[in-house]
Amino acid sequence: MNAVVAAVAIMLVLSLCRIHVVVALIIGAVSGGLIAGMSLEATIEAFNNGLGGGATVALSYATLGAFAVAIGKSGLAHALADKALALVGRQEEGAAVNGIRFLIIGLLLAIAISSQNILPIHIAFIPLVVPPLLYVMAKLNMDRRLVACVLTFGLITPYMFLPVGFGGIYLNEILIAKINANGVDASGLSVMKAMALPALGMLCGLLIAVFFSYRNGRTYNLETITKAERVDTSYS
Repeated sequence: MNAVVAAVAIMLVLSLCRIHVVVALIIGAVSGGLIAGMSLEATIEAFNNGLGGGATVALSYATLGAFAVAIGKSGLAHALADKALALVGRQEEGAAVNGIRFLIIGLLLAIAISSQNILPIHIAFIPLVVPPLLYVMAKLNMDRRLVACVLTFGLITPYMFLPVGFGGIYLNEILIAKINANGVDASGLSVMKAMALPALGMLCGLLIAVFFSYRNGRTYNLETITKAERVDTSYS
């Protein structure tokens, strides 16, 4: 059997058995090397060389599941959704409800930014935090396109502008490292200054989405929320 095919097959089987993806990847790679007739030392060396300069990124992304599970088990998303729904039930349509809309937008933005630079979980928070809020956002007539714009800004802009967390990996260990590897002296380059213009463009896009494009909201039929979403929210 081809060693590569065997390694991929082993990794897939272990993943289907709910073995952590990092463990499945390592076992599959080592198994493939041994099947190919390589020694254990040569297999490990080949594995390390294959990861190369992106090892930090690969392993960081691979461990996101552990953070995601911790957030899900905390019940924070459901508590937030229940609190927001209670506030909606006590308020009349108008300025108070608009305040709740902006509160949800602000919280989602803060979580998205934190997922890049403070608690490095990247996009793993989305399926844990957003689904419990879908029913609340429908009750508030919040345009989901606005939510998508807020999440996109929070996930991308800090990543490409702030040299902290995943931003530090991207700017220092990937961008600057590749520039230096191609023979360009980047010792005096300020990455934040270089990325300020695209980050400003992202900010302008966010402001336009919040205050102009999707300001008026959108009406959703609550009956169209899927059964899975209703079960997940726990308050329907």
